[in-house]
Amino acid sequence: MRSMQRFHQDSNGWADIGYSFVVGSDGNIYEGRGWDWVGAHTYGYNSVGYGVSFIGDYSYRLPSQESMRLVRDQLASCAVSNGDLRSDYILQGHRQAADTTCPGDAFYAEIQSWPHFEVCRSIDISAGVTWSVELRQETKLQ
Repeated sequence: MRSMQRFHQDSNGWADIGYSFVVGSDGNIYEGRGWDWVGAHTYGYNSVGYGVSFIGDYSYRLPSQESMRLVRDQLASCAVSNGDLRSDYILQGHRQAADTTCPGDAFYAEIQSWPHFEVCRSIDISAGVTWSVELRQETKLQ
């Protein structure tokens, strides 16, 4: 986490980690900017979405079942219950909002079966904040 923080602060010049939340390879969810601060995860979408980054390369394999369960079943429902997330939120992979392969082919195929996933290229910002979870992967940090 410190490595990611240093990279985001020193290389990108940001105040802190750009993601709203980060899922470590240890299976824990770490708060980056959280629910109350605009992230710096996907240009053009930061004000209408939260970025959840899974550390690892998920091109050919999936994150742990526990990590995915925590995000899919607990993080989102907790946010809805607390009023931080609309109940009709949209789930997207990072590749749907940016020119990237994130969150990796294997993980992208997996999230297509998750509740709230939509195969839309972009979010209609004019319709109001609909909320998007962008699942990203971080592979190498300095």
